[in-house]
Amino acid sequence: MEQLPLTPRQLKRALKSRRALKKSDMRITFQPPVRPPRPGIRVFPDPVKGTFIKRPSRSSRQAALAKIDETKLHGFLPDHLALNPHAPEFDKRLRRGKFFDPMRKLKKGEYMATTIFPPDQREVFSDTSFPWCTAGRVDVTGGSGSGVLIGPRHLLCASHMMTWNSDNTVNQITFTPSYFDGNAPFGNSGIVHWYAYRKVVGPNLNAADTEQDYVVLVLSNRLGDVCGWMGTRGYSDSWNGLAAWSHIGYPGDLTGAARPTFQNGISIDSTEGGDDPTDEGLLHKADVWPGQSGGPFFGWWSGEPWPRVTGVQSGQSPQTNTAGAGNDIPNLVITARNDFP
Repeated sequence: MEQLPLTPRQLKRALKSRRALKKSDMRITFQPPVRPPRPGIRVFPDPVKGTFIKRPSRSSRQAALAKIDETKLHGFLPDHLALNPHAPEFDKRLRRGKFFDPMRKLKKGEYMATTIFPPDQREVFSDTSFPWCTAGRVDVTGGSGSGVLIGPRHLLCASHMMTWNSDNTVNQITFTPSYFDGNAPFGNSGIVHWYAYRKVVGPNLNAADTEQDYVVLVLSNRLGDVCGWMGTRGYSDSWNGLAAWSHIGYPGDLTGAARPTFQNGISIDSTEGGDDPTDEGLLHKADVWPGQSGGPFFGWWSGEPWPRVTGVQSGQSPQTNTAGAGNDIPNLVITARNDFP
């Protein structure tokens, strides 16, 4: 029988009957009190364990590349997302002045970092169509960087962004695709595992650091099912000089790392890593600033509805900027996707 609300008379009668009960019959329950943490007790998520992958020997790398499951390197375009293979769009109603303008005139005695090669070609965007929604902000201990989805729950970013602990764990990380002014249109996720070849610790990086300055993070949520993900491909130095690459990142100078920027028409000037084609750092003059670390360098291939990532932003100097790349990135991606489908 459906329970009906009490009439005023019924309510008065019920209250009178309640007062007639003995105190010993009264039962009042409360939620358990929330106990504040004791001093010295960690109240934040525990550090995350991961796996260092032993890179195959140089003589066996070509054979390993031939055995790669190419389908594990494909991107994914969800049916519910619009495809925009052109430059991402920006809602003009959101336009505002630059957080930091590298073109401003300096006063006597002032200095400015020179990682922006005028004219600054980065464009702020607010486009959440594919593939722009696959990139996002990566929040780490004490700061933030950039990253991109390369699997259903797999994020590619820079190794030097991690807070590496002495026991080779990293502190918890939060990835928010299409982060914009604090908004998370697709939600966000922490991580449960990581894969890397090298523990890269900044702020100063040498050539060997930048060549392997990438890590694959396994997310706790399958954001890729909603946002899709970019494909992956190893870089070939035969592509040097082609103005075919694009980059997405969250720079601290333009928008305080609160909005993403896009630049295309980027060429790789040269590679470093000796004669080994599987171990390369990309030397380029794309406009980068701290906060863009970990952001993808990617290109489009004929017949594919998704771009493919070939490197991630690593370091900068007054002469050149660098990205970690090489054919070992696909190996790392496949290992992570096999272990954590």
